[in-house]
Amino acid sequence: MKPLHSILRQAPTVAAPSRPAYFIMLALLLTGFLTVGGARDDLVSLFFWRPLSVLLLSLAISLYWRDAWTNGRGLLIFAFAVVLLIILHLIPLPPAIWTSLPGRDIIAAIYRDGGMALPWQPLSVAQARTWNALFSLAGPLAMVIVVLALDEHWQRRLLLAIIILGFFTGILGVLQAVGPPNGPLYFYRITNNGVSVGLFANRNHQAAFLATMYPLIAAYLSFFKGKPDQLFFQRAIALAGGLLLVPLILMTGSRAGLFLALLGLLLAWWVYRPPVAEVRAANRLMDHRKRLITFSLALAFLAVVVVVVVRSPALERLVATDPAGELRLRAIPILWDAIQRFFPFGSGHGTFVEVYQLYEPDQFITSSYFNHAHNDFIELALTAGVPGLALLLWAGILGLYSLLSLSRNRSTARGERGFTAQVYGRAGFSIVAMLALYSAADYPLRVPSIMLFVAVAASWCSIAYRSARK
Repeated sequence: MKPLHSILRQAPTVAAPSRPAYFIMLALLLTGFLTVGGARDDLVSLFFWRPLSVLLLSLAISLYWRDAWTNGRGLLIFAFAVVLLIILHLIPLPPAIWTSLPGRDIIAAIYRDGGMALPWQPLSVAQARTWNALFSLAGPLAMVIVVLALDEHWQRRLLLAIIILGFFTGILGVLQAVGPPNGPLYFYRITNNGVSVGLFANRNHQAAFLATMYPLIAAYLSFFKGKPDQLFFQRAIALAGGLLLVPLILMTGSRAGLFLALLGLLLAWWVYRPPVAEVRAANRLMDHRKRLITFSLALAFLAVVVVVVVRSPALERLVATDPAGELRLRAIPILWDAIQRFFPFGSGHGTFVEVYQLYEPDQFITSSYFNHAHNDFIELALTAGVPGLALLLWAGILGLYSLLSLSRNRSTARGERGFTAQVYGRAGFSIVAMLALYSAADYPLRVPSIMLFVAVAASWCSIAYRSARK
């Protein structure tokens, strides 16, 4: 009789079914967008979201770890490197070590002036913020695992779910803009009242999310299979949806959103592959009437939104001077000074608020405060130091490999192996590129719901790369 370990080694690997993975993904997506659309770490909804995301992460690992590791080994290694760096920021260090780190002299002085003995202290100067940063990764990591485990059928359902979510938040923004500025449709205490924010707390994040719909619409249309008259209808709906996104983005009053929309249109052309229609069947009068009614309703809604945009104060924000933006530019020299003081190890993930307040000039002090640097690359250098910049470089290398692979395989024809994965990969890379570029002027990747979205996009890139390697 063969030993047990020999039998297990010879047993074929059976992939876990995709349906449960899809529902885990859907639970993450819906609860994330409905409850945590803000980047602040004092949201009451985090008391619900954090335990739920940890629970779903445990479920994803137990069911789909093997499939995820097969399809996205490089991405998962990178994700765990990020987790490991944050954990290192939370390990207590003896006083002889942490007092010798750059930037800790003021903390040591506080203990000494208070007559207290120096305790063991981690690298992070604000441990509660760093613990929050660590737990914030549970949801995106769970999303990466389940998306890597989905087959093509469920991937397409995921794509459609995100597109529907995008237009839902856009329509919600219309209702916010036409309603009272402090109405019940604004879900966050600190938000941009009077304009479209949708499911987010920040109008710029709403605009950025809507702009990423262009590559997704192009990908969905590329997968069409049907008759020529159905293809014409699908193209008309996609065109109407693309046109509708323009006034929806305008209603946010975000200049960066308009720039991202233009970039999204260019990337949609890169993502799109012309669908092939099947043989024409006999025309049915009822089908034509349904399509005509649907398309007419879409155009009518578009006209209503355009009228609302013209009467909305959001257009004035596009041309008005932005005092907050000017203040952020004036704060850059202060942030650069703080980076040098904490170089090369940083102040700890999530500690921006406390560190900035240490060096904030008196003339900058107001009733509000900076919760982020509005430039994620600067904030990463401040809080994570050289290790964080090394991770950023690593992410750039992964992105470059993905781009080269996607460019080489763009000629993959419909019906060939890997066609679907390549379209998803180009859509995912477009989303990551758009939000990474926008991170130079804001902090979209610190919003939990957008983190989930980027996790989906990065997983699509990984699946496409794996498919090309095969």
